[in-house]
This record gives sequence, C-alpha cells and structure tokens, in this order.
Amino acid sequence: MATTQQVRNQKQGQWSSIFPNEQVTETQSTLFVKKLLAVAVSSISYLRALFPENAFGDRCLEDVNLKILRDDSACPEACRVIQWIRGCFDALEKKYLRAVLVGIYEDPDDPDTVIEEYSFKFSYGNGAGLDIYRYPFILCIPKVTK
Repeated sequence: MATTQQVRNQKQGQWSSIFPNEQVTETQSTLFVKKLLAVAVSSISYLRALFPENAFGDRCLEDVNLKILRDDSACPEACRVIQWIRGCFDALEKKYLRAVLVGIYEDPDDPDTVIEEYSFKFSYGNGAGLDIYRYPFILCIPKVTK
C-alpha cells in the first residue's frame, strides 16, 4: 500500500536573512548573537507580561509572530531594558561581555526574591561554536503592571 506524506515548503527568505544558517565572519556571528539576544529578551518580556502591550512592536518572521520591545514606547521601563540590551551589544562587540543575567521579580520592595531567571553566557574563541548555559543571575527586571 502506497502512502504519501505532506511536507511543508521550506521558506528560506526571511529566516535566512534574519538568522542565517552560517556565520562566515566574526561580524556576522556577532550580529546573529545580537539579534538572538534581542528576540529572546523581548519574547520573555512579552510572554511574562512584564510591560504593557504598547511597549512591543509586531514583527512577523515567516509563520512566526514576534513581539519586539519598541524603543519609542511610552513605557520608560521597557526603554530602560532596550538601553541595557544596547549596552550589551557594545560590550559584545568589544568582547567584554561574558553573561547577561535576567531575573523577574514581583515585589519592587524585594527584588532579591526572583520568580524566574534567565542567563545567557558568551565566549569568544578561535573556532566556531555555540555554548548555552543556565546559571543563577544578578540583574533583575521588575514586572510592570498598569
């Protein structure tokens, strides 16, 4: 008995332009990591409802809808996170950045009591590679409710 399998067409356009399969140069690799960090922090912020809806812009990457933090939002806390991310980008380019540590807490009077934590560790080597680690962290982001 013959069977057929339906396969989704591979769309190379947007994914490969935003997140290319290969990073040939150090500059391309750095850009890839910057994009990945920005998307990760934005996604965490959106999915955990850390900021109001208007702090995010819509970005569609093929079939995936992304919410990305907006620099022009009326939410000062979101703009502060964007400034932190840009500071990370600068340190990443200079190869100073070793880790980005993100924590979420509910009580502004007790930022040491964290309900969620995320960490991104960076290493700079001679060869290609990607290491992903999970460690405790220090930097905390307050959950903004309005």
